[in-house]
Amino acid sequence: MDWSLFGFKAVGELFNIHPMFVHFPVAFLPGAFLLFALGIALKKPGLNLAGRACLYMAAAGALAAVATGLLAEGSFPHNEIIHHMMQTHETLGWLVLALAAALSAWSFFQAEHRPKAAWFFLALLGLANLAAMQGADLGARMVYLEGAAVKPAVSVITGGAAAETGEKAQIAAPAGHEGHRHSH
Repeated sequence: MDWSLFGFKAVGELFNIHPMFVHFPVAFLPGAFLLFALGIALKKPGLNLAGRACLYMAAAGALAAVATGLLAEGSFPHNEIIHHMMQTHETLGWLVLALAAALSAWSFFQAEHRPKAAWFFLALLGLANLAAMQGADLGARMVYLEGAAVKPAVSVITGGAAAETGEKAQIAAPAGHEGHRHSH
């Protein structure tokens, strides 16, 4: 393990911190859905309680993702394609936040840990998951396909050689990895 890589050095290099928060609702919403679905179907209050905890964390994560996303909006240069995608991504973020907050409130006021109208609750939680996954897909497309907020990768990886010549450059392996090859 290379200890020199530790220290959160990327934070100073990023255009914004939005990517550090987007994964919380993406992870906790499906967990909440699964736990509530099992709790409702199997009539297990403990699973509903665990689902509630995941839902609260998803709502908090959605709030952080929306807040950092709003701050990120003007933090990097982008074209019309990215801007158009960003607007839809933002709308989905607000939808996820609204659904997660409403479902959190709905579940909070249930003493028996089973939400009233449980199957409707689960359907709305499924919709929140769908919106979160679609938002994640749009975010991934903006970054990985359109290059939103990504410093030029090729020149960084190759030290500028491939960008200058238009050819694939040979990349030197770090010390101790001379025989290590990656498939392309």
